[in-house]
Amino acid sequence: KQWYQRRVRGHHAKRECNNAGLILGKVLDGNDLNELKRLFHVFLGAVNETHAKFYKENWLWLGGNDMDSEGDWHWTDGEPMNEFYGMEWTRYMPDNAEYIGTVGQNVLSIARWGQFDDSFDHTRKRRFVCMCPQSASEDTSTGMGISAVYNSTLYNY
Repeated sequence: KQWYQRRVRGHHAKRECNNAGLILGKVLDGNDLNELKRLFHVFLGAVNETHAKFYKENWLWLGGNDMDSEGDWHWTDGEPMNEFYGMEWTRYMPDNAEYIGTVGQNVLSIARWGQFDDSFDHTRKRRFVCMCPQSASEDTSTGMGISAVYNSTLYNY
């Protein structure tokens, strides 16, 4: 996986990954979730309790979306997004913000504490995680082949 420091909107994150021959990151199980939470801590430090929940440093874009059909989540490579043990959505999610009279919550983001959110990709700018397409289906429990980009420096794990 590669960690990008620059903040972009969700659809731009997908394009950035694709331009690099990668896909937006996937979280397929609890191991992936724990790895991302660890990377948050490594690159951004401990959670700052004074920041609001949706503070930009608390969230990353991932490759899940329900753009084609509301509530039907898929990864950007077309694989269905399946719930797994330990997967937790933020309150009232996933939804499409109909309760506030708008639509457009169609892309997946993840908080540094591991909650998922159905986000507005056209208004929020966040960092993002990319990964090699072939590693998306490989076993990541070994921690092999994982890398992160921080200020243009590549770190391998």
